[in-house]
Amino acid sequence: MGFSLTLYQYLNPGRVRGGLHVDTATAVPRPPGTLVWIHAPRRDDHGVVAELMNRLNDRDPDLWFLLTTDGVIPQDLPDQCFHQVLPPDARSAASSFVEHWKPDAMVWVSGTLYPVFINTAASAGIPLMLVDTGAAYEASGGKWYLPGLTRNTLQKFNAILSGDEATTLALISAGARRNKVHTTGTLELGISALPCNEAEWEMMTQLVATRPIWLAAEIDQVELGSVIAAHGQAMRRSHRLLLIIVPAGGEDLDAFTHALEEQNLNFARRSEGGEPDTQTQVYLADTNGEMGLWYRLAPVAYIGQTHSGRNGTSPDPFEAAALGSVVIHGPALSPHQVAYNRLERAGASRFVAHLGELAHAIESVLSPDRAAMMAHAAWQISTAGAEAMEETLETLASVLDLQPEEIE
Repeated sequence: MGFSLTLYQYLNPGRVRGGLHVDTATAVPRPPGTLVWIHAPRRDDHGVVAELMNRLNDRDPDLWFLLTTDGVIPQDLPDQCFHQVLPPDARSAASSFVEHWKPDAMVWVSGTLYPVFINTAASAGIPLMLVDTGAAYEASGGKWYLPGLTRNTLQKFNAILSGDEATTLALISAGARRNKVHTTGTLELGISALPCNEAEWEMMTQLVATRPIWLAAEIDQVELGSVIAAHGQAMRRSHRLLLIIVPAGGEDLDAFTHALEEQNLNFARRSEGGEPDTQTQVYLADTNGEMGLWYRLAPVAYIGQTHSGRNGTSPDPFEAAALGSVVIHGPALSPHQVAYNRLERAGASRFVAHLGELAHAIESVLSPDRAAMMAHAAWQISTAGAEAMEETLETLASVLDLQPEEIE
């Protein structure tokens, strides 16, 4: 954790390294100069918020930041950053907080709106931004006891950067001013495409040729029987269909082999040097570190453990989406609920309530035209973070009168 910031350091000129966690606003004086307040309660957002702070500090090394959360303590803080748990959304707490910190701008990256804090900041003349990190859609459905409170709160924002068209429409319907909402994509760290061995990819594409393929990604034994049954059903309409199975980590790999043998399926096992040929019905990809290869090969991927919900450790669906694979999933979405919600709104995924529907889902999305359309939508959703970051930076830079970044 960043505890290197001291009172002496921030009262003296020069860029200060590290950050400081404070229990209350009055625990430290407000630093001199420009202060940007960012509210980011979700732990998943702290990485992209740190990147935003660093990019802003590249433009102005004298900027200071106040990061607030709802109780989650960030593991690391950027330079010149205070962290404080946001007090309860009450008038006295909000007034004291805003009066002490006097932020020059506020960025709200939560889907949950705190109307008292937001209205207090707006009344103090602080420019307010709502930036979508994947949960802004939820802000449109706030359930308040007082009619019109959601509308009134949303109208306090000077700019709202929305992740997708569905979120934009929902926010406007909930009361946000139409001319203040801009669809920029979701603010997030860039998703690095999973790597793969180029020679292996070229060899596998030659081996599978033009066969239709679907992938069961990191499934466990609870799902295995249903996945095999779905493949058997789908092969009745597409006899050349190839299933690639990647077992989840820690699974009994021999049990997978036995299950395939019991169903009299023609399969090859990668860990034993097997390769798929024209007669192979199932390819058991039981080696580690090759998900980038399988997502590149398969236009459709069922994301494992989304029915068993074993440990909340299912793969990130954006790993499949970023490599052009249509996502099929079940109801157990932890820890990637926000990602699945975004894919669904974009029409880039297919939900199956129970595994008995899996075969039909596979058949419905294996059509080349439909698979290409859904895969493109998934790719756009999973790679939109860079554009949203630039838009957020430019909007904040305009508010704070910062100079453009220098290009080296």
